Amino acid sequence: MIISGKRRRTGSLQCERSGVWTMRVMLGGKVYSRTAGTKDREKAKIGLSKFVSALECEHARASAPGALLKEWPRYESSAEAARLSPGLRMNRYRAWRYFSAWMGGAHPGVVCAAGVTRRMVGEYMDFFGERRSAMTFNLCICHLRGIFRVLLGKKADASNPLDSVAPKFSDSRPRRELSADEVRRIVLAADCAGGEWPRLIAIAVYTGLRLGDCCRLKWESVNLAQGVIQLVPHKTRRYASGRVVTIPIHEQLMASLAATPAADRLGYVLPGIAVEYETARWRITKGLDRIFDGAGIVKSVMYEGRRRLTPSATFHSLRHSFVSFAANAGVPLVIVQAIVGHTSTAMTRHYYHPDESALRRAVNAIPSFGADGAIIKKGMAYAEPSFEQRTGALRRASVAQRLVRAERLLKDGLISEEEHSALRARILAQV
Repeated sequence: MIISGKRRRTGSLQCERSGVWTMRVMLGGKVYSRTAGTKDREKAKIGLSKFVSALECEHARASAPGALLKEWPRYESSAEAARLSPGLRMNRYRAWRYFSAWMGGAHPGVVCAAGVTRRMVGEYMDFFGERRSAMTFNLCICHLRGIFRVLLGKKADASNPLDSVAPKFSDSRPRRELSADEVRRIVLAADCAGGEWPRLIAIAVYTGLRLGDCCRLKWESVNLAQGVIQLVPHKTRRYASGRVVTIPIHEQLMASLAATPAADRLGYVLPGIAVEYETARWRITKGLDRIFDGAGIVKSVMYEGRRRLTPSATFHSLRHSFVSFAANAGVPLVIVQAIVGHTSTAMTRHYYHPDESALRRAVNAIPSFGADGAIIKKGMAYAEPSFEQRTGALRRASVAQRLVRAERLLKDGLISEEEHSALRARILAQV
């Protein structure tokens, strides 16, 4: 493309570790990436030129709003849109704007949602899904279906044009968990890397936090006196009503954190890594890649039917390992869910109130890894507290307090009806 007599750089090529070229294009402030599918640089250049041309045409079409965009305020003022988070509402707006721009070019005569037919939506989804993954394709269906459901009102049950679009089968591969031996090798490799890397890996291994929460962990969230870390995970900050997650500090992590003098426990726990995460996140990625390579971890694999390597073991795998270690040690999944902050079983979380002792037993089930990477402690076997342990606190309170606490134990599901009756009779007999 020629602008003012100068050639503007419209894209670049990057050779991956496998030898296959990747095309990167920046357009409208957004970076688009796609594999060239070849190891030949000349063929990759030809593919890059076609990729740029297609993106420019698509960007020009999307930049022109279209008549259907006038319907958006009607959806935005609905009760359904008010329940959405700002991020999800913005994603729906982008999906509708993109669809409206395509309709303006393909079917300019349609000016309202009621005029959109299933055939038109089918043509659009064929166009949209040509270069999109199954997850992106299925998300677009969900966004448009929700918008049409509001705009069409009562007619949406019978005439929602998105109901005829079949979702794509998603063959996404989740990150796998790392074995205890692999974690031991990662701890050893991080210790060899030096700096703040050993503490970053220790935080991930013994808390199960995501990368962003590990890098931006602050001392104000760490209570060494009580031995707990309390914070609101960044990912669930918006749609989980700011739910605080309480994570007991593992003894191995406690030793690492306590090594910092009390006067220096201000700001970020990992100040250098926190700055790089905010300003140059790729340095964190490169550093973790070196640690995983030094530990001999296979990070990517090639699956049949795919043209490029698929990530298999990443930093997020340590979160999978945390859950697996605890669950395999016999920790109930509701306890693990309370520690890692998952929000999928909302009803279970509403009725279950885990105490600190149960959370601490769960964290203690994680094995300890020494500075040399050796497993110095297997981890304590998880055991449910006995009836005497669950009701021991009642013996140190008044009769009225003991009766109230007995009712609370029954309500929380920690004792059965028979145990509650026997406990109540025992309390009253001591009056």
